[in-house]
Amino acid sequence: MRRLRDVGEHAWLQRVIARLGRVTDGRRIVVGPGDDAAVVRASGRPLLLTTDTLIEDVHFRPGWSSPAALGRRAFAVNASDLAAMGGVPRFALLALEAPGRMRVADLDAVTVGFAKAARRAGARLVGGNLASGSHLAITVALIGEVPGRVVTRAGARAGDVLYVTGSLGAAGLAVRRRRLPAAPDRVRAGVVLAPVASAMIDLSDGLLQDLGHLCRASRVGAEVEIGRLPVASACRRALGPRAAEFAATAGEDYELVVAVPPGRERRLLALRRRLGCRVTRIGRLVRGPARVRVVDPAGRSLRIDRRGFDHFRQ
Repeated sequence: MRRLRDVGEHAWLQRVIARLGRVTDGRRIVVGPGDDAAVVRASGRPLLLTTDTLIEDVHFRPGWSSPAALGRRAFAVNASDLAAMGGVPRFALLALEAPGRMRVADLDAVTVGFAKAARRAGARLVGGNLASGSHLAITVALIGEVPGRVVTRAGARAGDVLYVTGSLGAAGLAVRRRRLPAAPDRVRAGVVLAPVASAMIDLSDGLLQDLGHLCRASRVGAEVEIGRLPVASACRRALGPRAAEFAATAGEDYELVVAVPPGRERRLLALRRRLGCRVTRIGRLVRGPARVRVVDPAGRSLRIDRRGFDHFRQ
């Protein structure tokens, strides 16, 4: 009998999505399971729906951050899914599982930190749930709107260029050092990038692994130039020549990877001041198998065995 650890997180997700069959109907459900968020229509308007969970001893350890910072991060990692589709959060639900020994003030701080982060992004906490459990677990559901066009993982084509927002590696380094990193707010960047993007995805489990999801959805391959990666300075100082490979696989960045048709690249560069963060060209999409190839400055393939984080295959 196979266990989850034998199959792995992402293989199980692909399996169950295939078993669910076609979920979209073109009228009420625009995008179903398999992307960063679902898209539904209410009174003719598309809405984005997403959910995620942070679990003690899986995503974080006690003492890695303040309770308020944990609440802020819980909101930010969910808002990142909406940003990857060109959306903005509007309403939030917060379901908490907590042990009876937890201090009331700490649970208060988690909730208030979450609510404040939501308000800064233009959303409101409108409900939730509290249940008893052996560990703290924070489950978030967000409902968002799309100011412009919905961007999915599936619209990219061979020849598109790849850009990434912000920098990579600092968050993974913080986790290695037993600290909970702050997730960046990329909602504004996602809205600004949507008009020029053919596809987008947010980086939660590592650049190579998440870009692979985009490649499979769009049925293209990718070439990533490791020398172009915007590796965070803290990561370079700590890891030296190993920093770029670590930054490509460590995860926890919550930046956005965007595929841009060559004809829209000048428009993208003209939008840089509105993004609120840097944006760096890191490679391109190519014809062929849906896999990510990493190349050095001379164009030679590099073997990187680790691709990113998987809950059940560590």
